[in-house]
Amino acid sequence: MLVRPLDADLFKAPHRKSSVDTVIETIQDLLLTKRIKPGDRLPNEMELTKSLSISRGSIREAMKILASYGIVEIKRGDGTYVSRSLTRRLFDQLLFQLILSDNDKKKLAELRQLLEMGIVRVVIDNATGESMQLIQNAFERMERQANEQPHDSKLLTECDLYFHAAIARATENELIEKIYGFTLELFAPSIEETHRDAQSGNLALQLHKAILDGLKARDLKKTEKAVKESLDSWRRRQE
Repeated sequence: MLVRPLDADLFKAPHRKSSVDTVIETIQDLLLTKRIKPGDRLPNEMELTKSLSISRGSIREAMKILASYGIVEIKRGDGTYVSRSLTRRLFDQLLFQLILSDNDKKKLAELRQLLEMGIVRVVIDNATGESMQLIQNAFERMERQANEQPHDSKLLTECDLYFHAAIARATENELIEKIYGFTLELFAPSIEETHRDAQSGNLALQLHKAILDGLKARDLKKTEKAVKESLDSWRRRQE
């Protein structure tokens, strides 16, 4: 009878989490299940050591990592608190990972299209008159800069990004605003490339005006068409 040989790797012990990972994942689970909330003060090191059966050193290291992500805030002499809001530090970590992942232009273009098509839908549903006015103001600022001489691509790029930030703010959704805000940093260099050429910059201005008009009319079809044309123009520049 033939005997099937078995690979010894089948019998490897399952990967065990480090003590630090266990602390971090415990905090994550407690946050997801709302058993701890922003502003709560966490138990001290001694209490966590006892409840998790993990050394104080591992507890301390985990809290330093969570603090670097902006998840907790360590107040010396007072304690460790769950942060009350999203911070830049959390998104900076992800931004560096995306930069280092070396994604190609096609993938970045797909990401931007997914985000911007979704965002304008939420803006049309949620935007207040005040937030629509902020988009209008951002466009006018961009328009003034486009007409300045000499042509300054860096300042025009800042105005362009400000316009998109105003659209994200008009979603009235802090999560969307922050996530879109940090992803815009991925696209900033290519947007500046567009504005280095005055003719391309003028076309970008016209396309942004079409997006503004669609949003003000709360016309989804018109807005999506304008966003697609803007993205197609930007994508062609990358090619």
